[in-house]
Amino acid sequence: MRRKMKQKNGITLIALVVTIIVLIILAGVSVNLVLGQNGIITKAKEAKKNHEKEAVKEKVSLMMGEYATEREENNKTLNDYLENQEKAGNIESIEQGEENEEGTQTIIVDDYRVVIDEETLEILEIEKAGPKPKITNIKITYIDTTDGTEKEATEKSVEEGTPLKITFDVSFEEGTIEGVNIGSFVNRKVEYTTNGTEKEVSFVVTGVINGEKVEKRQKVSIEKYYQKAEVEASDIANNASKYYGQLVTNYTCPSTAVEAWRIFYADENNIYLIADNYITPSDMPLSPSGYAMVKGVAQRDPSEQFANVIKDLTYNEGTTWIYENSKARDWISEYSENNVGISTRAAKSMAYLMDTNIWSDYYAGNEAEYAIGCATLELYCSSYQDTHPDKYIVFEGSSTGGYKAKWNTSSNYTSYVTSLDAGNNNIYFTSGSSCFICSNSDSTDYRLLDVNGQGSLGYSNANVWVPRASTYCLFK
Repeated sequence: MRRKMKQKNGITLIALVVTIIVLIILAGVSVNLVLGQNGIITKAKEAKKNHEKEAVKEKVSLMMGEYATEREENNKTLNDYLENQEKAGNIESIEQGEENEEGTQTIIVDDYRVVIDEETLEILEIEKAGPKPKITNIKITYIDTTDGTEKEATEKSVEEGTPLKITFDVSFEEGTIEGVNIGSFVNRKVEYTTNGTEKEVSFVVTGVINGEKVEKRQKVSIEKYYQKAEVEASDIANNASKYYGQLVTNYTCPSTAVEAWRIFYADENNIYLIADNYITPSDMPLSPSGYAMVKGVAQRDPSEQFANVIKDLTYNEGTTWIYENSKARDWISEYSENNVGISTRAAKSMAYLMDTNIWSDYYAGNEAEYAIGCATLELYCSSYQDTHPDKYIVFEGSSTGGYKAKWNTSSNYTSYVTSLDAGNNNIYFTSGSSCFICSNSDSTDYRLLDVNGQGSLGYSNANVWVPRASTYCLFK
């Protein structure tokens, strides 16, 4: 009886060893299924990563869809849109500087680095972002001079020249912060005050992780916060050396032939602009009867380039037509004293260049009263005298049918005035090129005056190219 009980309750050594081996094998299989390269935990992590990646992709795709609509309706730039999303907390940061390839924008969204094509808005790349310092809570403020309080800047809320204070928080959980390239860095907060002229500020926050330096770049655009200062015509007239030649950024005209406009002259009430580039015969308007300028001709004789337009019967009366029809007639007042009724080839060419009806259609924007083909001698000299009060050009209308000119320091009038200064941004002439002046010389009845690329005013023996469109504007 005792023996039977031993047989029922006992276990042999072999059975015990086999059991232990089986259990160990099962345990090994279980551990491998859970922790191995293709284990449950690894697959779970990959599934989580893929889910996060898809969620980020969907989030960014929705933002790009929203931006596409805003771009079409409001012409907003992608960078402006992303800055607003950053402020709203929808994205962590916008990468700047060397980290961006041309034509792309890179953002950090939920710890993922996303590269976007600026044109197509296609997502080019999504990858887990490496540890870098984080920049958050970017704020732009200024001091209101009316009450001395600090206020948050909004778009076009600050006058040009006003210093702006940029502040933001910096954190780096994986490492330590070394510092920032500009401004102060105290208690994880960066503070920098601009000088009032900067359009954007580039920050570089440096951190250290595992003994290696990492950088976080952040470009803060501040130009949009400034409100363009309105300048009166009288302000420009009283400070010609500062304003003449300056680029005008808020003026456009129907024609795309002019690349940009610059301030050429101003009196107490009006501002005159000049094209920053010479225009070609192809970009010049047809005469009232449909005649076009001759293309591919560069001659000092205007009857070559203007051979067709002066056939227009509209201009048969020459200067008489100008005085009766052109809004720019006051800019040949000295000439008119001796030249009423002149109908030479030069006078007809002047009539075409001063036909404010045809030129305004091409080159006068909504703010302009009229446009002409190029400056008259009287307008040119008025501008030059404002910027060169010690040595300037004087002129008078000649009874022989045109103008004669000289330096104010000279005693005799001549056919040429040499050694002109090009002026700010070459508003008086461009080196190597010549352009017409809408006035004719007293030395001949068929040639217009010109300014050549060496700074000589007269009717030259060099080739003369095309006019430089001028606009008479009212910016008040």
